[in-house]
Amino acid sequence: MKPWFSWRRAAAVLRKECLDAFRDRRTLLMILLPPLFAGPLFLMLIFSLIATQSERAQTLTLAVQENAHAPALIAFLERQQVTLKPLPDDYEEQIRRGRIDVALIIPEDFPDNVATGRAASVQLVYDRSRDRAQVTIAQIEHLLVAYGREWGKMRLLLRGIAPEVAAPLRVQAVNLATPQQSGALLLSLIAFYALFATLTGGMAVALDASAGERERQSLQPLLITPAQPFEIVTGKWAAAALVNTLVVALTLAGFYLTLRFAPLPAVGVPFLFGLSEVGRFSIALLPIALLLPALHFYIGIRGRSVREAQAGTSVLLLLFALLPIAQMLLQQREPDWIAAVPVAGHYTLLTHALRGDALSNINIAWAYAVPLALLLLVLIAAAQRLNKEASL
Repeated sequence: MKPWFSWRRAAAVLRKECLDAFRDRRTLLMILLPPLFAGPLFLMLIFSLIATQSERAQTLTLAVQENAHAPALIAFLERQQVTLKPLPDDYEEQIRRGRIDVALIIPEDFPDNVATGRAASVQLVYDRSRDRAQVTIAQIEHLLVAYGREWGKMRLLLRGIAPEVAAPLRVQAVNLATPQQSGALLLSLIAFYALFATLTGGMAVALDASAGERERQSLQPLLITPAQPFEIVTGKWAAAALVNTLVVALTLAGFYLTLRFAPLPAVGVPFLFGLSEVGRFSIALLPIALLLPALHFYIGIRGRSVREAQAGTSVLLLLFALLPIAQMLLQQREPDWIAAVPVAGHYTLLTHALRGDALSNINIAWAYAVPLALLLLVLIAAAQRLNKEASL
């Protein structure tokens, strides 16, 4: 009696697919080299952006109009190492173009209000939509609030009133975040990038082994061999999963080598991504790295051409990419059931690994159980699809 599944025949299909994949060296280099170099480049861009923002925060420049109306305020800003420059006439246009981050306008009635003890007003003009100006705007606003607080204390003292009367509550902030957790907030994009590597690493191999072989008319001869459809699907999926895990490994290696040895600019926050984090990332990414090639293969086997299969995988990539983006923008605690959602639960595990938190055994169990169950269902569905074609 013929066995329903033979590992030997599945291994033969795997060997054939690996030979096809590794024989095309140009395509293989296009698959393997970008993860090795794109990850470090991605990290360097992040560090350069953070370093640039930090440098802009250290060298504050403020355009001021009518600074003679508020000499005490101007002196306070100069003591805080703020570089002051005159405000041009077309300051609004220059702010919109990003040439000026923020402008301070001191009205003519400022000295009169100060002399009579009334509240004096100033205007801050900026374009909040410009990301590069956010740090400067926040710091200037903080300095003006600090000056107003100091000014109010002096007014109370001149009237014989203790400043503590106007500030009866003293708040002492206690930050429980470790340095690694603080750094992980800035490196959360690494988790998204690592997940994206699992989405694209084995896609080319899976589509070529399905829709590509149909276009080349090399799939039908494979179906008339003694290999069963499920054995063929298993072998083809294993080849794509092998390439996918290799891409993920190269991506993690690029992150590790860059953070460990690359001359990155100092940003004042420690970023820990050592061998321990690499191991945790590998544990979290393995099930999704096995599932995605199966989904790509199933989409490819249903497509009538490579172009149609690529259109289907683009929809899959969009859906899976939206999940971690929605989590990044979520302003509330994630529910416990999200651990069972593929990609979303894995992104949560990756962020915990970056923060140095212990990975929950329950979350790890869900991260493996659901994708592996889906993997089996997708392989069975793909085998049934091949079985229909073999019977035609």
